[in-house]
Amino acid sequence: MALTIKQSDLYRFERFVAKLVKSSDAPMICFIPNGSDLKLAAFSKDATLTMSISKQGHADPFSISHATLKTFVGKRDADIILDPQTDSVHVRCGEEQKWIPREKHVNSLPNAPKPTVTHDKKILNALAAAARCTDQTNIRFALGGICLRGGTSQILATTGIQLLAQEGFHFPWKQDVLCPAAKIFGSKELQDTGTDAVLLGQADDWIYFAVGAVEFWLRIIAGSFPKTAQLLVPSEKATILDIAAGDAGFILDRLDKLPGKKEHESPIHLSLDTKVTLRAYDKEQSGTTLELSRSHYTGTNVTVACNRLFLKNALQFGFLQFRIDPPGKPLVCPGEDRTFVFMTFTPAEPEIDPAKMNVVTSATAQPVVATAAKASITPVQVKRRRRRVVKQDVVKPATSKAVLLQSAEQIRQDLRNSLIQVNTLIREVKAQRSKDKLIQNTMDSLRKLKPRVTFTLNH
Repeated sequence: MALTIKQSDLYRFERFVAKLVKSSDAPMICFIPNGSDLKLAAFSKDATLTMSISKQGHADPFSISHATLKTFVGKRDADIILDPQTDSVHVRCGEEQKWIPREKHVNSLPNAPKPTVTHDKKILNALAAAARCTDQTNIRFALGGICLRGGTSQILATTGIQLLAQEGFHFPWKQDVLCPAAKIFGSKELQDTGTDAVLLGQADDWIYFAVGAVEFWLRIIAGSFPKTAQLLVPSEKATILDIAAGDAGFILDRLDKLPGKKEHESPIHLSLDTKVTLRAYDKEQSGTTLELSRSHYTGTNVTVACNRLFLKNALQFGFLQFRIDPPGKPLVCPGEDRTFVFMTFTPAEPEIDPAKMNVVTSATAQPVVATAAKASITPVQVKRRRRRVVKQDVVKPATSKAVLLQSAEQIRQDLRNSLIQVNTLIREVKAQRSKDKLIQNTMDSLRKLKPRVTFTLNH
């Protein structure tokens, strides 16, 4: 009996797969009946995903490729009927229907973890933030993963020059476990699962997550995480900068537009000298200065430079206090249950005519709605009015079964005639190729013959 499922469920599952598994891994999609429900499963080398959905009908387990799944999954809310055959699957959705190839094997799920711990969705936000502080291009695989440290209940991530440490997350293990930095942690679909409980566990070399009807396993990364404890302790002699929430929004609104973004290290210069300013320069010997009139600092005057991406991460993570040491030492952003650290370097500011410096003061600038804690707000989409088109009723002539049968027989006859012509053409080509080969062999034999010439001398 065929399976009937909602296309919206398949579309939602496909979105999960796209954010968990790389398309280059060619994941396999399995349809596994599980009592009154249907379990959709995606398998790849380093990740496995399952989602339980409702169904009608019954069918033996079958598999298709992820590339095939994307060809018939859309956003519209309609029922899809899947009828698996021996080597293919017949798919029907409304008036549309197609045949897709069926894979031979159905993969088995990893072992269930024992024991598990339960968190709220705060851990998903923590993992999504940690994923932004990993280095996916580094040959050291440990820098491309998230460290779930069981001994200290911490989530750690670093690229070698920035570090994010988050505390208060208990794990069912005591050692360090390196989890891949998957996009699924920050997905909107995972936040909208209808439950706040997140189950976490370990089974063999897999990390297990369960959020409602969605379960996924990530293969543990082999390697050891760098030692970072000494970086998380701020210096007692550091200069403390407190950025006002309004100034944080002021910076985030303009940081990507400042000059010098495409230069090496994308430098931004932070200066604490009677005023708190941010300066950026470009190759045309011009620059922009942002004066943070509502922020203040305590300690000695200092000027440092850093990659503007690190400053952007710190503000978007919600950090408003910066403990700054002399250039070349880490800058520490402490929080209640998390700490962000990134490296600075000695600033090399060019000499620029003050007339070419564009100065913008936060007190007089246009106020920004976004604050530091909510800086990464999704932009509002402007709805465009579409011209209303009045659809006219089109009367489609009814087609009888006899006419359809006659058309089908005509198509079959045309295909037979085409096959006969193709076979005739193949025979003629083979015959011509045999003649050419015979001529070639004859010419080769003639070339090998040595001519004999006899001369007769008459005395």
